[in-house]
Amino acid sequence: MSFEIRILFNDIAGQSDLKAGIGFSALIGEDLLFDTGNSGESLLSNMEVLGIDPAEINKIVISHDHWDHTGGLEDILSLRPGITVYGCPGFSEELKILIPEKKGVFVPCDGFRQIDPGIFLTGEMSTNYNEIYLSEHSLVLETEKGTSVITGCAHPGIVSIIDSVIEHFSLNGLYSVTGGFHLKRYSEEDIDKVLDDLENRNITLFAPMHCTGENAIRAFNRRFGGKVLNLKSGDSLVI
Repeated sequence: MSFEIRILFNDIAGQSDLKAGIGFSALIGEDLLFDTGNSGESLLSNMEVLGIDPAEINKIVISHDHWDHTGGLEDILSLRPGITVYGCPGFSEELKILIPEKKGVFVPCDGFRQIDPGIFLTGEMSTNYNEIYLSEHSLVLETEKGTSVITGCAHPGIVSIIDSVIEHFSLNGLYSVTGGFHLKRYSEEDIDKVLDDLENRNITLFAPMHCTGENAIRAFNRRFGGKVLNLKSGDSLVI
């Protein structure tokens, strides 16, 4: 089994006809949408350019309740009534009410959960962000190459998320880690500490994007070289 990860929206676009901005969205396989970028207009425009039909989306995973990951949700729901949206129990009441109002089905996940063959959710991990409670979960893919993790922003800590997956599946490492790692506001010293920890986790590939930040992405490239994929909107990765 393998999966193609297609980057639909990111802070940087790989071609001029794709919209870019603060936010993240990716298509996993043929029909699973992970996050929805910062607006429906941008997401649907990019999907059209990339030849992706919203009618083929059968599941949505929202990593966390921030506008740059939920911005396109309402528009997708209007095109796909009845679709299942996986989220965290700690999401805002506003979002949990919006989904059924727009004829979606909200499924809260508070622990590790399989949602499709080879596709799992980590369940809710909580943290404080700007002194506000925040819950987030990540996606886990199991393939012949190994186990991979996809994060929205990794607010609970990219190392903590990775460690929870390694522990749950009794692994000695991961094949890939893709998404936002939330290192944008970290000092160089703190970035280096995170990279030190990641260096000890036996990870084959990194694809840092979105809120990882330019400084941290450069540090990943310096430290890990050919193990880093610099993905942009429109790019894809087969794992």
